[in-house]
Amino acid sequence: MRNAETPRLKFALYGAHCSLGSALLVELLSRQHEAVALLDDLNSLTARPGLRTKPADLYDPISVSESVAGMDAVLCLFNADRLPSSPASPQGFEQALAALLSGLPRVNVDRLLLVADFPRIEQDPSVQRGLQQLTATPLRWTLIDAEHSEPGLSIEDLARASDDTQHESLRRLAAGIVDELEQPRHLRERIHFRL
Repeated sequence: MRNAETPRLKFALYGAHCSLGSALLVELLSRQHEAVALLDDLNSLTARPGLRTKPADLYDPISVSESVAGMDAVLCLFNADRLPSSPASPQGFEQALAALLSGLPRVNVDRLLLVADFPRIEQDPSVQRGLQQLTATPLRWTLIDAEHSEPGLSIEDLARASDDTQHESLRRLAAGIVDELEQPRHLRERIHFRL
């Protein structure tokens, strides 16, 4: 049961269909936060208490602002396979980040966690330009290094107790990311979780 004095936070998530996205949804819901999965297909996730879905286009600033209005923070799993309305690629990173940097301030959302396999993509010129734009904004951002998360593990898979090391690693990574959301300690920094 939730303590009435503990604030319930609202988090929007781009990339809910990858295994890390599922792990993050499980962690957010287990801590009784409200999670909003931003998707192309609103029926692609099973309904459950605390989880909502909203239509979104990560590459359009207006869509970003409409889909994240009222949220406390936005998580973008850029290395997820199914991002709303466009395939993930290093070239799309700059466009997606530009849409986030334009859309979030319009609706007074100032917290962004961006998860990607930065060691793999950081030498791409479009990624470098995007990160330069990010550092020039007043947003409270955190970059999180995480390897590509394969699709396949659903919320149901990760909510079940399992001794599987892949499940445990994903749950620990998700817990670390949600800890950073709840109590930011790495604002305007890049962090790497060792699992």
